Amino acid sequence: MNITQEKINPNHLKVVVNLEPADYSGKVDDEIKTLSRKISIDGFRPGKVPAGITKKLYGNSILADELNKIISDSLSNYIREQELKVFGQPLPFEAKQQQIDVQKPDAYAFGFEIGIMPDFEVPALESKTFEKKVLAVTDEMINEEVDRLRSRFGEREYPELAGDEDILTGKFEELDENASTKENGINSASSFSLKAIKDPIARQQLMSLKKEEATDINIRSAFGNDEEMIIHHILRTDHHAAEHMNDRFRFSLKNIIHVNPAELNQELFNKIYGEGLVTSEEQMKEKIRDDMNREYQTFANSKLDREIQDALIDEIKVELPNEFLRRLLDENREEGNPSMDDQQFESSLKQIKWDLISDKLIHSNELAVTDEEMAAEAMKDVVSYFGGSSSYFQGNPDSLNNLVDSLLKDEKNASRLRSRVLNEKLQALLRGKIKTEEKTVDEHEFFHH
Repeated sequence: MNITQEKINPNHLKVVVNLEPADYSGKVDDEIKTLSRKISIDGFRPGKVPAGITKKLYGNSILADELNKIISDSLSNYIREQELKVFGQPLPFEAKQQQIDVQKPDAYAFGFEIGIMPDFEVPALESKTFEKKVLAVTDEMINEEVDRLRSRFGEREYPELAGDEDILTGKFEELDENASTKENGINSASSFSLKAIKDPIARQQLMSLKKEEATDINIRSAFGNDEEMIIHHILRTDHHAAEHMNDRFRFSLKNIIHVNPAELNQELFNKIYGEGLVTSEEQMKEKIRDDMNREYQTFANSKLDREIQDALIDEIKVELPNEFLRRLLDENREEGNPSMDDQQFESSLKQIKWDLISDKLIHSNELAVTDEEMAAEAMKDVVSYFGGSSSYFQGNPDSLNNLVDSLLKDEKNASRLRSRVLNEKLQALLRGKIKTEEKTVDEHEFFHH
């Protein structure tokens, strides 16, 4: 047996495993003899089937299995001995035309393409400066959150006619130039408060509706030309789908919701924060301020992380075996899914490049995850699942620990949690190396730019 190598490019190899009859014949003969002692065939006593009969009936499948074992072991050993860091699994190709026949021992050649992970250098980050957008929490924002919480925990009624601040639920359908439903247009189930309607004519049209009735409105002017809100929250679509949409939409009313806001009292504080943890409106507002500051800081860091990541991807030169990777990614797609288009492939290459960069940074900086950090991360998931507050487990703290242990024992969940903690450590490391210039912005720029 010998293995030959051909370099397609620096990170893309063709490897051929060449086998002679001496490499496999002995093992095949041994397997045939072993099987002869196990099988039963009419006309022969159990365990007394002649090897020649077994070879004739089962020889080709035994030969194929042995060849697969030899090839797999040989290829694995070759990759290890050559110290190759490979992408995924080798992809087979036809090295020569051949037919497996146990009756005619012959030389075989099996070809494989291998993608090699490239070497590269990560530049120093200490000299780089990034802009970090900051959103200041205002009293108005806090009061809006108080109103939202009062509505969330308030009593709901379902009147026949809408009032100024009621919520409408229904369906939006895009119309064509003839005021008919547009073929392949945007259709979306939606709910919104009448407070969001800025056009007085559209407001009157919507307030006049009864359940199951419909009216046509200019959706852009109705919502004050707030494109982000219209696209993402009202129509629940994206900018690409909305690029050529018409202004005219038909809204069909399904229901009207009137909310009687909850009173600002201890009963409400307990429902939101847990028994006795908040005892006044002032404490509630201070907690909202802290929560908002923490949430906006997390969001700002997340945007900064993406900018650092994009900068590293753009700057670091990584030579990838693109042709091999495209075939590998297509081979691993679920059956029935079409091959990737160019846009999907470019996105995949970007992610592969970042995975290589992040792995190198994690290893070079010796980042690791402790058992305590894993348990803390698992606890976050459990608490989040039960509403985001550990108060749910106040009466039975053991149940929280049992759920955490169960999550950590699951290999798939443990791997997910470990990756998340490592990523958070890496991002914190990168943020600590760069310089940032903070810029205070409004909500629109903070969330959408």
